[in-house]
Amino acid sequence: MRLKFVLTKESKMANYPKIKGIFVWISLFLAIALGGYPPKADWKHIPIFDGPRLSLDSLLAIEISAATKYAQKPSETPASITIITAEEIKRFGYQTLEDVFKSIRGFYVTNDRNYTYLGVRGFGRPSDYNDRILLLINGHTTNENVYGGALLGTEFGLDLEAIERIEIVRGPTSALYGTGAMFAVVNVITKEGKNINGLKLANGFGSYGNLSLASAYGKELTNDLDIFISGKLANIKGQDLYFPEYDSVNGGIARGLDWDKYGGILARMSYKSFELTGIFTSRKKGIPTGAFGVVFNAESTWSLDERSFIELKSTHRLGIKSNIILRGYFNWYHYKGAYPYEVLSFDESFGNWFGLEVSSVFDWSANNRCQIGTEYQYNPRADYRLWDIDTIYFDQNFPSHLISFYLTDEYQLLSNLGFNLGIRQDNYLIQAKPQYVFSPRGAIIYNPWHRTTLKLLYGQAFRIPNVYEANYSDPLFGHKRNPNLQPEKIETYEVNWEQRVTNEIFGVLSVYKYQMRDLIDMTLDEKDSLTQFQNIGRVLAFGLETELRVLLRNGKKFYCSYAWQGARDWLPDSSKRLSNSPEHIAKCGVIWQVGPVYLAPEIQYETERRTVYDTKTQPYLLTNLTISTLQLFNHWQALLSVRNLFDTEYELPGGFEHQMPAIKQNGRNFIAKLEVKF
Repeated sequence: MRLKFVLTKESKMANYPKIKGIFVWISLFLAIALGGYPPKADWKHIPIFDGPRLSLDSLLAIEISAATKYAQKPSETPASITIITAEEIKRFGYQTLEDVFKSIRGFYVTNDRNYTYLGVRGFGRPSDYNDRILLLINGHTTNENVYGGALLGTEFGLDLEAIERIEIVRGPTSALYGTGAMFAVVNVITKEGKNINGLKLANGFGSYGNLSLASAYGKELTNDLDIFISGKLANIKGQDLYFPEYDSVNGGIARGLDWDKYGGILARMSYKSFELTGIFTSRKKGIPTGAFGVVFNAESTWSLDERSFIELKSTHRLGIKSNIILRGYFNWYHYKGAYPYEVLSFDESFGNWFGLEVSSVFDWSANNRCQIGTEYQYNPRADYRLWDIDTIYFDQNFPSHLISFYLTDEYQLLSNLGFNLGIRQDNYLIQAKPQYVFSPRGAIIYNPWHRTTLKLLYGQAFRIPNVYEANYSDPLFGHKRNPNLQPEKIETYEVNWEQRVTNEIFGVLSVYKYQMRDLIDMTLDEKDSLTQFQNIGRVLAFGLETELRVLLRNGKKFYCSYAWQGARDWLPDSSKRLSNSPEHIAKCGVIWQVGPVYLAPEIQYETERRTVYDTKTQPYLLTNLTISTLQLFNHWQALLSVRNLFDTEYELPGGFEHQMPAIKQNGRNFIAKLEVKF
C-alpha cells in the first residue's frame, strides 16, 4: 500500500549454504572453468579481457551527457561524477541497481522486503519511493507521475547485462531536469547492437529458489541501422521469515510470502540521426512484513508495479557550430496492492503522460558554448483508488500540464579556467492552479595543474508535491488533503577536487553542505485531530566523500571510498541526526584476473542508522565474492556470485508502516549464471 502512515527469528534456513559448502562450490566452479582453457604455462596467451579494454585514460575520456544533456568528459562537467562500466557490472556480479548503488561512494540502500530505497549524502527518508532522485534510461526520465518514484531493485525489471554504463551525477540538477533532481541523477545507458553482434542466452539459479532466463540480440545491420533487444524473466520463491513483533501469530513466522516475480524487455534502434527506445517492466512481490497493519502471515498481501515508455529522439546538425535535438515520448505506469484487513482491501494507481522537448547546443565562439531548451508535458492520467469489496474510499484523477524553459552557458575564460551557469523555469498547471519554480546552478572549473581539476559547485533544486501527498483524503483513516502544499527546496554548496595521481591511479575528494526547507512530512492537525501532509521539515547537512580508483594496464582494478555524512534536523526544537542516515560508510573492491578466471571481492561497511522509532541498528561489515570467466570453448561464460559471504546478521530501518523498527536483511546467498553466445 502506498499509504505513508499507519493507524493501526528470521530462522536460520536449513538449506543455507555453510562456509564449507560455499568453498566446495567455488572449487568446483574453478575446476570447470580452468578445464576449458590451456595449462598454466600457456596462460600468457589468454587475453586480458574478452571485450573492449578500458584503461584509466579511456575511462576518464568517456563522454557522458547526464550532467549537461550534451556530451562532456567527466572532468568538464559541473558536478561530481561516477561511471560504472559494463565490465564492472559483470565482474562484480551485480544483478540489480540496488547492488550497483551499494558500491557507490556516498550512496546507501534500504530494503523493506517490498521496495528498494536509495539514500544519498545522509538523506534517505524511509518509504519515500525514491522521489528525490531521477532515474534515466538513455536520457529519458522514468520516475512516474503519481508518487514521483524511481524503481531500483528487482522492480527495475531490466537485465543489467543490457547496460553499457551507468552515469551518476551528484547534487541538485533541477536547472536541467526540473522536479525530483535534488540529490542525484542516474542515467542508465543501454548497449547498442554493435556491442553484442549476435545472440546471447543466459540461465541463472541461486538461493531462495531464484531462477532466471535472459536473452539479448544485437546487430549493426548496415552502417546506419543498429538494433538491440534484451529481455529477462525471473522468479524467486523467497524464504520464511521470523519477526518477533508478531510472536502471537504463527509464532512470528511469515511463510511463503517473500516471493518475487519480475521481468522486462528493452528495445533500442538507431538509424542515421534517429533513435527509438522502448521498455516494459513488471514486478509482483509478496509482502511478508505485515506492513500497514494488515493481517500477519496472510497469503493475499502483495504489490504490483508495471511501467513502460517509448521515445523517439532525433539529432540534427545545423552547420559545424550547432545542433538541434527533438524528443517525443509517451509513458505508462500502473501500481496495484492487495492488503488483507478484516476484509481484503486494494489500492491502485494509473499514470500516463506524454511530452515533447526541443533543445539546441551552439557555440557562440571558440570558448563559449550555450544550450537552450523547452519542454512540454501533459499528464492526462494520474489517479489513485482505494477500495474493498464493500466500499470505495477514494477514486480521483489529477491531470496536469508542465511547460519548462532552460538555458545553460559554458564559458572558458582561460585555458585552465571555465564557468558553467544554468537556469530553468518550470510552470505547472495542476487542477487549474498555476505554480512556478525557478532553479539556478553554477560552477567554476579550474585546472591549476595538468592532472588536477578543482570544481566549485552551487545549485538549487526542488520537488513538487506528488499527487498522493497533495490530494489524498480518507475520513476512515482520519486523513485530509492539503492542496496548499509548496515544493520542497534544497540548496547545495560543494568543493570537488579530482586528481590524476599517476597514469593508473585517480582520486577524488568532495566536501559539501546542503540545506533543505519545506520538506513534506505528515503531521497531526490539532484543530481537527486529522493527519495531513505539511511543509514542516528542515535539514542541514555537512559531509565529505573521497575515493581512489586504480586501473592497471594488465586489467586489474581496485576501488576504495569513504564517506562521512552529518545530516540533521534543522528545527527550533530538534537537531537530531536524520533517521536512516549512517554517519560513516566505507567500501572497497578488486577485480583480479587469474588466467581465464576473474576474482572480484567487495567489502562494504557502515555505522548504525537511527530508525523512525528512535532506536538504532547495529554497524555491519559485508563481504561479497564473485568469480567469473572469460569465454570458454569459444561460446560460454560462467559466473558465481556469493553475497554476504560470511553470513553477517544485520538490519535496516523501515518506515512507520512497519511494526518493527528495523527489518532483517538476507544472510549468505548466491547466484550462478551460465551464458552462451552465438
